[in-house]
Formats: sequence, structure tokens, C-alpha cells
Amino acid sequence: MDRMGRLGTVFALAAFALASAGTVFSVPREAAARLKATPAPSAAPSAAPSATAVPSPLITLAPLGQGSPIPYPAYGTPVPGVNAGISAPNVPQQITLQQAIAIGFARSPSLALARADVGVQAAAVRLARAGLLPSFQGNASTTYSYQQNGGAASGSGAAGRGGLGGAYTTNSLSGSLQQLIFDGGKLALSVRSAQRSETALADTYLRDLQTVAFNVATAYYNYLAAERTTQVDLQIVKNNQVQEDLVRAQVAAGTTARADIATAELPVAQARVAVVKAQGAELAAQAAFANAMGLDANVNVQPIDDTQVLSANSQISTLPIPSYDTAVKRALALRPDYDSSLQSVESAKLGLASAKRGYFPTITASGNYGDTSTSVGGGALRNAGSVGAALNFPIFNQGITAADIAQSKAQLDAAQANLQTELLGVQLNVKQALTNLVSARSQLDQTQAEYNEAITVLQSTQAQYKAGVTTLPLLLNSETGLTQALTDQVTAVYNLRQAEQGYLYAVGANYDNPKP
Repeated sequence: MDRMGRLGTVFALAAFALASAGTVFSVPREAAARLKATPAPSAAPSAAPSATAVPSPLITLAPLGQGSPIPYPAYGTPVPGVNAGISAPNVPQQITLQQAIAIGFARSPSLALARADVGVQAAAVRLARAGLLPSFQGNASTTYSYQQNGGAASGSGAAGRGGLGGAYTTNSLSGSLQQLIFDGGKLALSVRSAQRSETALADTYLRDLQTVAFNVATAYYNYLAAERTTQVDLQIVKNNQVQEDLVRAQVAAGTTARADIATAELPVAQARVAVVKAQGAELAAQAAFANAMGLDANVNVQPIDDTQVLSANSQISTLPIPSYDTAVKRALALRPDYDSSLQSVESAKLGLASAKRGYFPTITASGNYGDTSTSVGGGALRNAGSVGAALNFPIFNQGITAADIAQSKAQLDAAQANLQTELLGVQLNVKQALTNLVSARSQLDQTQAEYNEAITVLQSTQAQYKAGVTTLPLLLNSETGLTQALTDQVTAVYNLRQAEQGYLYAVGANYDNPKP
């Protein structure tokens, strides 16, 4: 057979492979057009290989969310129970991202700690405000006294009451009222400072909510990516096994060398190793997902996939990418941790102003009224009362006020430095998140093109190998290219989802909008 006849046969077989596999995968229109446009000569190859079908690459994967149906490890000696998992009360077997975040909110110990911190600071505000309110105290007492008779009556005490020694009872009932009138505004400023600190801790709690949501989303998509990787690796084993069977059939037909069997067995063994590794990574990701929600790491909870992988007919939704300036402005408006730093600066300023009021005089009003017995038996009550005001000048208090002022100044400097650090951190987070989002979107576009090209190359090489015009190493190289394209696309899809969650977290919007 001449060269043109062999080449025509190659293209004819390639076209046949495309037609027969049309229900399994799709190829780029340009590649299909090139193959169909080539006329097929009537000549047939002189040494036709076995009729065993050439394996077709996979374009769609099974839905996720059912758990792995294969034992762990898939090859070798399975270990029963390792990948079984348990169910958690009131937790559905399959959950969406929003449900997973809600579970994380309910069970996270870090959020419980943050709520306790807010409660402690709320009590501190009430304590600071107490100094502005009046103080009222009531006192009631009864006293029984006895004194031995020792002589003539004189002075006061028991002898004064009865003329001689003996027993007597004293009853008393009184109330006192005290109110701060003026302190230069020191207490009022302290109250405002404590209120700012309470707001700062509330902001910290909100950021903790966003952190839990981000951690859950990260674990959610890591688990999905691990499940998809296991599926891809299992399909690679299947395809390589079919290719090995084809080589064995060709050896049996006498159209290829027996040494090619070992060459075909190697990719199968390597693919099986990859499956076992992927299974281990999947189980680890599942445990991390459960842990991120505050569940036992052995709980079996399946995330529902919101992304179509390896589908040429669907577009993967993503977030609009704003400019850096727009994203930073949004982050400074939404990030509760940045607002917490702002509140801390304001609290420190008010604390300093309050400390300086320590040099101001204070005016306090007081009054009391009561009844006290005057007879031996505790009767004959007589009332008495008083009203007054006190003016106090802080002439010298051992330098306490000066120390308070110095401490408040240092706290203000620290708060301002923390604010600047927070600002730089927000700017860095936004820049990195935008960069990751742009890169992830671009990588996904490129991996889709890579996958389509890998299918085209593999189909052509399979047809050439079946026609006997190429070698097994070249066929295996084309399969390796498709393997890499499959892996790259799965990685790119979930990297994009991770990048989206990273951007939402960077601008402080992932709690309000956890899903793009």
C-alpha cells in the first residue's frame, strides 16, 4: 500500500471513531470538519489489527453527593469501615453550601467564644455607666447589749440609759442617697469609650462569622474537588485497561510485538496508584469538611455540587471582576475587622480624654434619714436626717492621674498602629483575591481548550495506531495528555470556586452572599 493509501485509511478510521463515539463525547467543530473533509480511499490496510474497540475519552462525570461506592483502598486489601462514616443527628446527608455554613454557625466553638467576649464587654459598659446613676442604700439594725453594774451612773452607755448597769436593746433604721454632680465629664467619656469597645468586639464577632463561612466554603469545594479527582482517576484506569486489552488482542492477532504488553501495563499500574492516593485525599477532605462545620470528623456529609465539570455546553458562572479601587472601597465599607480597628481608635481617644479629666474637681451630693431607739427596750424611736454636698480637689494623688494619661496615650498609639496594619492587610487581601480570581478564570478557559485539543489528539492517535501507522508510546503519550487535561480542568473548576470565595471574604461579603 502506498503512502497516500495508508494516510487515507488513518483519516477514515479517525472519522469512524468520531462517529461511533458521538454519544459519549464532543469534539471541536474545526477538528471534526477537518476529519470529515478528508476523502477515504477504498484501499484497506494490509495487516488489520483486532476488532477490539478503541477506548473513547470521557467528557462528563457522574453526579456527586452519593459518597464513594468503591472500597478503600480500591486496589489491594480493603480496610472495612474506614470510609463508612456515621450520620449526625439533625444533619442531612446531602447539604448545600448555605446549609453547611448554617451548621458551622450553630456548632462553631470559636463563635461561642466570640459571643462570650461581646457579653463580657456589654457588662463592662453597664459597669462604667453605674457611676453616672445615683446610689441609694438602706440600713436596718438591732443590737442587744449587756454591761455588768459597776457603780454610780455617769456618762453614756448602759449606765446612762438606766442609771445602773444591765441589758438594753438598740434599734435603727436609715437610708442614704448619694449622687455625682460634676466630675468634668470623666465618667461620661469612660462610658462612651466602653461602648466603642463593645462595638469593636461585635465587629470582631461578625468577622468570625465570615471566617467560619469562608472555612466551610473552602472545605466544601476541597471535598468536591477531591471527589472529582477520584472519579477522573478511576476513568483513567478504565481507559488504560481498555487500551491494555487492545494491545493484548493485537499481540494475539500477531500484528504487534509481545513487548508492547508491558508498555501498556505500566499506565494501568500508575493509574491505580493515583486512584489510591486520590481516595486518601478524598477521605481527608471529607473529615476536614465535617470538622469545619463543628462536626465529628467521622460524620459522613456529602456536599451538593453546584458546578458542571467537563461540559462543553454549559458556562460556569462566576463573579464580576471590579477594579482594584472599587474593590478596596467596598472592602473598607464592609469589612467588620477594619471597622473594629476604627472603633478601637475611637475608644482609645475617649479613654485618653477621660484620663485627662482626672485633674478636674468633683462635686458629690449626699443625704440620709433614719430612726434610732433611745430607750432600754429598743423603743422611743427618734428620727434624724442630713443633706450635704462635697467638693473635692485632686491636689495630689501620688501621680495616678499622670500615669493614667500616659497609659491612655500609649493605648491610642497602639490602636492607631493596628488600624494602619489593618488597612494594609485589607489592601493586600483585595489585591491578592482579585489576582487569584482573574487567574482562576483564565486558567479555566485555557483548561477547557486544553481538554478539547487533548481529545482531538487522542482520537487521531488511536485511529493511527489501529491502522498500524504509529507506535504504542505515541498512543500512550496522547493518553497522558488527556489525563493531564482532565486533571487540569477539574482543578481549574474548583480553583475558580475557591477564588470566588476568597474574593468575597477579602471584601467582607461572603457571609451575606456565600454563593456567587
